[in-house]
Amino acid sequence: MRPNILKNNNATYPHHIKSKLCSNGRVLIVAGYDYFLNKRDLRYLIRSYEEVILVPRSVDDNYLMNQKIKPLLEKYDNVHLVTDPAYDSRNDVIYSLAVIHSKVIKITDVFGFCEKELKKIYVSEDIENNMYDVRLNPFSWGIRIFKKILDQFSTLLLLVLSSPFWILSYFKIRKESPGNIFYQQKRIGLNQQEFDIIKFRSMKADAEANGAQFSSKNDDRAFSYGRLMRATRIDELPQLLNILKGEASLIGPRPERKIFTDSFEEQMPHYQLRHLVKPGITGYAQVMYPYGAGVRDARHKLMYDLYYIKNWTLRLELQIILRTIWIVVSRKGI
Repeated sequence: MRPNILKNNNATYPHHIKSKLCSNGRVLIVAGYDYFLNKRDLRYLIRSYEEVILVPRSVDDNYLMNQKIKPLLEKYDNVHLVTDPAYDSRNDVIYSLAVIHSKVIKITDVFGFCEKELKKIYVSEDIENNMYDVRLNPFSWGIRIFKKILDQFSTLLLLVLSSPFWILSYFKIRKESPGNIFYQQKRIGLNQQEFDIIKFRSMKADAEANGAQFSSKNDDRAFSYGRLMRATRIDELPQLLNILKGEASLIGPRPERKIFTDSFEEQMPHYQLRHLVKPGITGYAQVMYPYGAGVRDARHKLMYDLYYIKNWTLRLELQIILRTIWIVVSRKGI
C-alpha cells in the first residue's frame, strides 16, 4: 500500500493513514511532524503500525483530541507516541489522554525516533533550535584507510569497465549539443575547501545564462542524451578523476556549490557538519532521497548525510553501492 500523503505540508489538520498490510493493533501518533517525514518513511511505518496519525503543529487541539485521538485510543491498546520536545504541551495532553484510557503507551522523542527507526538524523526547521546537539567526528584513521583502498581499487576498475561509455558520450555530446564535452564547476569538499568537479556536460551550453539554479530530475535544460546520462549516472563518470586526485570519494555527501552551501548554513542547523568527510560521487542521501530543489529538500538530504557520517559501517557502505548499482541498471536516476 502506498500512503496518500497530502502535498500541502502546511495543512492544519492531521494526516491519518491506515495500513492494509498490518493488523497488529498498534497505532503511531507523531506530534509536530510537519516536515521531517517523507513518502519513503511512511511506506516503512505502515508496515509496522495498523494506523499512523501525523499531527501538524498548527492543528486545533479540541478537534485533534475529540475527533482523532480519542477514537484511536478506544480502538487500540498499544500506542506509540513520537514527541517533539519543542511542543511539550501538545505531547502532555496526548499522553494524559492515553493514561486516562488505561492504554499501554510508548514515548519516543523525535531525535531517537529518526535515528533508530528511520535511519537519519533529525534536523530542525529552526536554525535557532539547538535542543538536539548533533556531535559528529571525522572518520577514524581506520575508516579513512579502508575508504582510500576502496576508492583507488574501485576507481581503476570502473575506469576500465566504463571506457566504452566515455567513447560513446564523447560522440553523442558532440552530436547533440556542440560545445565542451566536459563540464567543470567549483564545489565545496572536505573541510569546506573548494575543488573543481568534473562531469560529462548533460545540459545545453547556456544552461545557467540566468544564474545558478538547482537541477531537477526532469530538467528541461538537458539535451536528449544528457537526460539519459543523468538517469543512469553516466555524467558522473569523470568524477573518477576527482577520486584519483584525492578530492572526492566513491561514497560521501554530494558536493554542493558555495553559493548554495552558504545559503543552507544560514537557514538550517548542522549543515557544515557534512564537510567533515570527503564528498562522494554517490552517497546515502542520493540513494535515499530523490532530486530536489531548495532548502526543504536539502534538509531532508542533510538528515541522511549526517546519519552516514555518525553511523558509518561497512554494511552501510555496501548497501549504498548496491542501491547505486540498482539505480544505474534500472535507469531510475535519483
